[in-house]
Amino acid sequence: MSLEAIEYVKEAEERARQIEVNGEKKIQEISQSVNEEIKKSNQNMQQELDNYEANQQVLFRDRLAIEKQAVDQELSLEVESILESVEVKQNSVVNHIVKEVSTHYGNS
Repeated sequence: MSLEAIEYVKEAEERARQIEVNGEKKIQEISQSVNEEIKKSNQNMQQELDNYEANQQVLFRDRLAIEKQAVDQELSLEVESILESVEVKQNSVVNHIVKEVSTHYGNS
């Protein structure tokens, strides 16, 4: 082999080694870039999820407050109705007692 051929082979081997080193660096850079994008994407998704959960909690609290108000109002009406019924029955019992006493003891 001539000296030129040997020199050419050495240069080719050096270029091949340099291409391999550059390729590995490029692979690492791409891998790091992909990992950073995945991390950013995960952070964005987590932020969106947190925002969604917060919004849903607000909506749920609002609906719950409306339902509670409706139930309280309904219970208030029922209690009022029961109290009126009790008062009517008390009056009826009192009237019945007065009638029985009047009938039993007469107009003495």
